[in-house]
Amino acid sequence: MALDKGPFVFRLNDNGTGPNLLLQVCLERGWREYNESAPLKDNWNLWWRTSGFPLNHYKQLKPWQFTNHIPKASCICRKDNLSRYLKCMKKVFGGIYDFSPDAYNLPLEYTKLVAECSRQSQQDTQRCDVWICKPVGQSQGRGISLFKKLSELVYYSNAVVQRYIQNPLLIGGYKFDLRLYVCVPSFRPLTVYLYKEGLARFGTEKFTLSDLDNHFAHLTNSSLNKLGPRYTEMKERVGAGCKWNLRQLRHYLHQAGLKDWLLWQRISSLVVLTVASQLHGIPPSNNCFEFYGFDVLIDSSLRPWLLEVNLSPALGRDCDVDAAVKKPMLHDMFDLLGLPVCNTGLSLFTLWSGESIRTMSNRSVSSRSSTSMDDAITGEEDEMAVSGGSSRARSAPHTAVTVVTVANRWRRRQHQSENQTRNKTAKSTTSPASVSRPKTQRKQTPKIGAFLPTVNIGEEYHTPDEWMRYNEIVTNPNGSKSYRRPKCPPSALWGNGRDWRDPPTREGDWVRVYPQGQKALGRNILWHDEPSEPHTTMFGDKEIKTIVSNMSKSAKLAKDIFQKNPTLSDDDRNSMLMKNLGLAGLVWLPNN
Repeated sequence: MALDKGPFVFRLNDNGTGPNLLLQVCLERGWREYNESAPLKDNWNLWWRTSGFPLNHYKQLKPWQFTNHIPKASCICRKDNLSRYLKCMKKVFGGIYDFSPDAYNLPLEYTKLVAECSRQSQQDTQRCDVWICKPVGQSQGRGISLFKKLSELVYYSNAVVQRYIQNPLLIGGYKFDLRLYVCVPSFRPLTVYLYKEGLARFGTEKFTLSDLDNHFAHLTNSSLNKLGPRYTEMKERVGAGCKWNLRQLRHYLHQAGLKDWLLWQRISSLVVLTVASQLHGIPPSNNCFEFYGFDVLIDSSLRPWLLEVNLSPALGRDCDVDAAVKKPMLHDMFDLLGLPVCNTGLSLFTLWSGESIRTMSNRSVSSRSSTSMDDAITGEEDEMAVSGGSSRARSAPHTAVTVVTVANRWRRRQHQSENQTRNKTAKSTTSPASVSRPKTQRKQTPKIGAFLPTVNIGEEYHTPDEWMRYNEIVTNPNGSKSYRRPKCPPSALWGNGRDWRDPPTREGDWVRVYPQGQKALGRNILWHDEPSEPHTTMFGDKEIKTIVSNMSKSAKLAKDIFQKNPTLSDDDRNSMLMKNLGLAGLVWLPNN
């Protein structure tokens, strides 16, 4: 049901348990945990599940409810599906999709694997390729084996056999890969964000091809290597443990004299092209987002290779690096999605000066001097605050309550400003006849939830559900015609007002990598009019071709800039790339 007042409620999985860092972030934002014993089972705002939801779940979402999965958007997270999709895209679009090792789905493609091994042995008798076999239904390094001869291949269920990258970039003799975080809040239109920070995950034994059975040397999964005998030892260049953040990695690369700017642009392109490979199968939905973990290996020539894509990447804390990377990432992601900060001042201090907060706080304290602590967070000004609940979501101290007051006043001003802007826009495009309507026919703004902004169309206010049913021209009860804002696809507009046709370029360290820029890369042609179906989305072969064409152009320009300007700084290369492409956004580059 709609939450007219009260806190933002989060729900973790089906049993209330979830990753510890995720739980901490939700509580830090002032959200309240879902109560399983509550009489109303849909009394939640964000439901985070490690696995996906049934398809009928998405149809039942209210405008104030959000989930961390998009229907059918997990296809690329199965190793066999990812291999199949990338092969298909490579056949259609060619070398732009040459960023994943050759792979064969077993048992279906066993004969093709045999033919490839035979061909390689006939062409070069001295060559001995190494292959890696990964079970489709397992994760965290379980069931993985390496082999050189087909006679050594053993598998007990569906598996993917990939050509093993035999020349990985090593640090101190240790192999590593990257865990990169990707957020996709919309597939229609496609909107992809890549986080500027991530993890470099190391093996805990030195890399060698002479011992293929040593998983601590060949596999970089943290869940495996933290059990290794050398995990806590100080390893050459790497140190103790098995994780760095990307800032540490870039610092090492620069110290080693390696120019990495082109590497990161290739990775950005790789991410967008991989997400785009499953566009055909994604049905319309809104209030849903997908959070991926991309695993990328870098070889000795600084070429990135996509290993796999993970659904709901791990948000646990094995070491301090995990907390330093994942907690800010989650906070920034929730800000990106428009999810609120309810009873803390976390989002205020970049917007208000200390003097402004003190002034408004003093006024609030003086007006509430006779109010008890339990009553201080009630009333119209503090409808966003939590007044009770579990021990982990109790009221903030009295000084925090005054900050909540500031937050609520700021939100109201923001919403009023947005509504005034929409009103002005609508009035400028509305005929005089359509503006004159009896006051009794005007609808009042309904409360969808304390954190939701009102949605204004023309001279009336409606809920997001009502708004999405409108066409561009409607007939009023008095017979006049009124202009409405053009109807947008269900997945483009969220119930909290987020419109992914015009996504923010950046939120915190989340940087938009697609669309790169509307003017240069054709975002404006993703919408067109047809007499039979006005304002539909161009979605299918044409959109995929547009995306691939845009990324091809960007990749080619990045390569040219890198090769022709070897002495330029990263900032200068970024500026040159944006200028040549006409970008309105930013160039993604990890923190340095």
